[in-house]
Amino acid sequence: MDLANVMAKTMMCAAVLVVGCVDESDALEAANQADMALIDDAADVADVADVADDAALDLVDDEREHENEEQVLDLAAGELGPGTAAAEIETLDVIIPPALHSQGIELPAKLVRPKLSSASGKRPAMLVLHGSGGLLKDGSGKGKQPCSSEMESQYQEWADRLAGLGYTVLLPSSYSARGFCDKHKDDMPKHFDDKPEQIISRIYDTDAASRYLCELKEVDCERMGVLGFSQGGTMVMLALHWQVEHAISYFRKTKAKDFDIEIPDLKPGRPEFKMGIAYYPGCGFDGAVPTSTSKSSAIENKYSPTGPLTILHGSKDSLLKQCSTEHATGARQIQSKQVAEKLGIEDLYEITVYKGASHSFDSSGSKNPADANKGADGAARVAALKVTLHKLATQL
Repeated sequence: MDLANVMAKTMMCAAVLVVGCVDESDALEAANQADMALIDDAADVADVADVADDAALDLVDDEREHENEEQVLDLAAGELGPGTAAAEIETLDVIIPPALHSQGIELPAKLVRPKLSSASGKRPAMLVLHGSGGLLKDGSGKGKQPCSSEMESQYQEWADRLAGLGYTVLLPSSYSARGFCDKHKDDMPKHFDDKPEQIISRIYDTDAASRYLCELKEVDCERMGVLGFSQGGTMVMLALHWQVEHAISYFRKTKAKDFDIEIPDLKPGRPEFKMGIAYYPGCGFDGAVPTSTSKSSAIENKYSPTGPLTILHGSKDSLLKQCSTEHATGARQIQSKQVAEKLGIEDLYEITVYKGASHSFDSSGSKNPADANKGADGAARVAALKVTLHKLATQL
């Protein structure tokens, strides 16, 4: 039984008790000139009603303290407004064509969206970017396909969750596009086996995916957000980078000779994301963007997001280092502030660090769902989910 029903039934029972006694007292007074004993009884029942009210309030406090994912999702549905939740969801295998990709790569992706009538009009969309474990589960080892057609449970859950709230969701598979599934287990091609190559290449993937989303007839291109995890979180930050075109040009000029990768300019007309949420990213960007915070460093070589950026991290995660000034060196947070001050604009960089949480806290309980909300990782998971859905409701 949900909290609203518990409270309603509690208050209803209290009201019935009180009104019942008052009616009975009035009837006896008419028959026998107000029996004072029943007045005392009515007072006793009123005390019972007060106790019931207190019990209902205690229940509210108790449920708030033990807020779970289902309650957070109910809250999100309310914040997003009536009519946003979808009754049915469809998942499609799609190909982002080479024509949209600056490196000319064919990029497979999952498109997960609510089944809404065309009369519902254009709706917001989310690009979801996977981490270093890849989007897809490992394949059976048979045939030419290196990966399964099934998404890892973490991404399936997020896709279903967002589509269920009314978003069109696109999840590009950067690794299977290059012939492998998981960078920690599989051999990678020569042009993708160095971390800087991966980051630069995935900038092109993100750009192509945003163009594909923008071309979908049901998507409002002015209301696109981006969500990512680990390396995907890094890509969220770069998707919002105010100088991403310059970053590519600067990398090509200063580092291209050291890597086996084509580094073209991005195609003109790049769509922009309205907001982004990065779960436990590496904020050093593996050298793709300088980390210098020196006042003498060129301002265009410093990081700053073009839209609201929310970083959700764990205090026990080694990738936190360049993200937060409170917990480590926090070069990116410093750079963002420096750019904002230099240009006289709002600093849109925001980070929340969950005490005791480790890397990948969002996937806690993936092996045992009963453990999903336990411990520091479980608490961070629920708290971060609430933040994420609130940001989507208010920023997108």
